[in-house]
Amino acid sequence: MSNNAKASIYLPVWLTLLLSVTAITTAFSVRSDVGTEFREYAQRSDSHQLTGKIADILTIGGITYVEVDTGKEKVWAAGPVDDSLVKGDTISFSAAMPMQNFHSKSLDRDFPIVYFVQQFITDQPTSNIVAPSGQTGQSQAPQPPSLPTTARTPGEVAAGGLLHDALLDGLNTQNKSLSDYKGMPLIINVWASWCGPCRAEMGSLERLANRYNGKTFNIIGISTDDYRDKALAFIDQAALSFENFIDHQLLLENMLGAKTIPLTVLVDADGRVLMKVRGSREWDSPEILEAIGDVFQIKLM
Repeated sequence: MSNNAKASIYLPVWLTLLLSVTAITTAFSVRSDVGTEFREYAQRSDSHQLTGKIADILTIGGITYVEVDTGKEKVWAAGPVDDSLVKGDTISFSAAMPMQNFHSKSLDRDFPIVYFVQQFITDQPTSNIVAPSGQTGQSQAPQPPSLPTTARTPGEVAAGGLLHDALLDGLNTQNKSLSDYKGMPLIINVWASWCGPCRAEMGSLERLANRYNGKTFNIIGISTDDYRDKALAFIDQAALSFENFIDHQLLLENMLGAKTIPLTVLVDADGRVLMKVRGSREWDSPEILEAIGDVFQIKLM
């Protein structure tokens, strides 16, 4: 897929895990020893807020991005479309859900950090409030915001669903089928050679593969590059040993839900999606290893 192709941020699976601990049960049983990074995201309090004036507003792909000048720095937040926001307004939002090293293909840019929010709170009065049946002229208590939703990619398999079989066009390996990887847990990393955060995490994925690939679980990469030679050049440059394939006609990209990259999908031995992780990670760090083991319910040494 081209880096300027139209796409939008996909929120429901990974960010739902950040928004609600109960959502984790849709993918796997919650255990008390969830990895540190995942636990911190899930349990971080929403009481920590950032406040500042809106410097810029961008709405694309069902998401409103807001650049906020806090007086100390300018930061970006992303949430459900909100047409009421105006440059210069004072705005507050929760800083509980930061996503570091995030690449948005819809905006064609890398963000060092973006705060994903359920709701923007402004200093402007709310209008168009509808009173419950039988009540008029009364101010209503604010209702808890609903989780943000965006359209999924066509044919996307969400957490809890079984991946469909698909032919895989090998880059540094022979052609295979996705079903060839059944029988062992699988980590699928979706990347592109032009994606900075993708490139940044490849070293840790290679180290992870050196320790566990083909032994405890399998690791494969899916390139969304338009040009095969660019994907191959990056594989050579990064000296990747784990198997990588190139996507065609958005088949795997859509099935996996890769509206943003890097995307890493954790799949069980039966081909069922357990978790989707967006953004760059240090995949061989102790905290992430603990989290991977927790999702796969295995002990990583």
